[in-house]
Amino acid sequence: MLCAVAVAQSPFVYNPVAPVGYYGWNSPPPITTVMMNLTVTNQVTLQAIATPLLSPVGQQGTLEIYLTNPGITTYVGNELIAANWSPAASGQIIGKGTTGTLAGLEATSCQAVLGSGLTLNPGSYGIAFRYVGVTPLLAAVGVQQTIANADLSMVGGALQYTPWGALSGAPTAAGYNSWAWRGQFIYQPGVFPHACAESSLYGAGCYKVSGSCYQEWTDSTPGGAAPAAATALNTRQLTWVYTGAGYTMIPGTGAYLAPSGTAVSLPATDDGEAAITLTTPFPHLTGAAAQLFVHSNGYVSLGTNNTLNNGNLNYVPEPNGLLTATNTAWWCWHDYNPTEAGSGLIVWEEIGGIVYITWNGVESYPTTAVNPSTMQFQFDTSTGNVTCIYQSMTNIGGSGFLQGDDTIVGYSPGGDSPDAGPFDITTLTSINLPAAEAFPLQLNMTARPIIGTTVNLDTTRETGLSLGVNFVSVVQIPAPGFDLGILGMPGCAALVDINAGVGNVISNLGLPGLSMSVAFPLPNNPAFAGLTIHSQSVWLDPAANAFGALVSNGLTMVLGNF
Repeated sequence: MLCAVAVAQSPFVYNPVAPVGYYGWNSPPPITTVMMNLTVTNQVTLQAIATPLLSPVGQQGTLEIYLTNPGITTYVGNELIAANWSPAASGQIIGKGTTGTLAGLEATSCQAVLGSGLTLNPGSYGIAFRYVGVTPLLAAVGVQQTIANADLSMVGGALQYTPWGALSGAPTAAGYNSWAWRGQFIYQPGVFPHACAESSLYGAGCYKVSGSCYQEWTDSTPGGAAPAAATALNTRQLTWVYTGAGYTMIPGTGAYLAPSGTAVSLPATDDGEAAITLTTPFPHLTGAAAQLFVHSNGYVSLGTNNTLNNGNLNYVPEPNGLLTATNTAWWCWHDYNPTEAGSGLIVWEEIGGIVYITWNGVESYPTTAVNPSTMQFQFDTSTGNVTCIYQSMTNIGGSGFLQGDDTIVGYSPGGDSPDAGPFDITTLTSINLPAAEAFPLQLNMTARPIIGTTVNLDTTRETGLSLGVNFVSVVQIPAPGFDLGILGMPGCAALVDINAGVGNVISNLGLPGLSMSVAFPLPNNPAFAGLTIHSQSVWLDPAANAFGALVSNGLTMVLGNF
């Protein structure tokens, strides 16, 4: 049956042709809707939608499809009237990154309505593609374009960020006059049996310890990233008190020191980094630094961080970029541009054992706006303490490109760091940032749970050499789960009912027949489409708690044929 599906699929590709441009446009709310007109010539069953995203790898969202009600054949004139639309299908969609080719960023969303595919009968419809929690790559076109095959035809469209709210204006770049959608319909002719195979994670493993911290103001921040960051940061400071075993972050109490006439200016580079050599080495967790690396985009590191990990760009503030940076850094990360005409420079000097690094009225994008910011890092070479003073952060954004107005402040110890979630500088009292970090036990799967295939349930982030058990159950305990403190595992939660399932031993001891991956064959029977199965792993660690075990997050898989 699976082979027949692969052969019979007839994707309809909507790929606008020149003049066309692609944008990760600044989108204030976390919902983006693109409206088009769809004409169906022959009855089809929609199985999936493939569309490029600009969202971090693994970021999970929803792609929803709405159709105009019977008798309404176009989106035009109905953009603001919710009563004229009905939800038609929806499905999970997961980001594949923020850099790469259009094909590499294309994510497939299996679409279902009441557990089946969406049947599209001949006729004309207004269709809306609504992205929730992920960012679509938007197409800007010179003119609206009709693209068709033997079964479908589509033209559009309109863009809005608030559901059934105001429409976004035309693209601002020269030559582009309207918005369009880009993607593929994956479908079968006629009425075709269809069930989505999907997996998702829920809950969390226990005993995560993070030495990183961050707060982010991004496109989804109400009011816009730049105004919100300026409101929160101006007149505030952060201080990282060096404890020898990590840092304690508290509201700062230092004083801004205006650069003296002998302060040294760093080269005016956009998205670049410069090393400064210190008179007195700066003490830190693994020694003393003779140099600091100053990046034009607002962060200072103990080693080079010009190239960030996992495809993160140094001019696009993302929590993942901070959390996986190679070297220890303190961040006031923003796409500053000291090369802009009229911009101030980044300067530094040492006075009384303190290294002062100042963004002295440095401009931000767009180049057409006057929007300088002044902030200062202070590195105390006698104590190892660091303070960042947000003297005057611009509230003027409008960069016109993906996350060009974003700001992230915080600290990361270098290397892969657990994500403890954001803090709030307006209510901060104290946060302990230990050097000894710990990731929770992690359970995941890399393939979709398609009937008749074998999937692997992979457990990672285990502590030491030991044994464990991966449980598979038909009964879920919804997050936050059942507290296992009663068994001597405080802070750990059961997320599946082990009495309604089976267990398989896992191990990293190199024992024959055992590994950290469990091969789980799925029944080759269409009757099991829609069956939901849950899983969680347990790892034996005598040092973890009184019981001597850790647990992972939960995993849910829904069996399907696509």
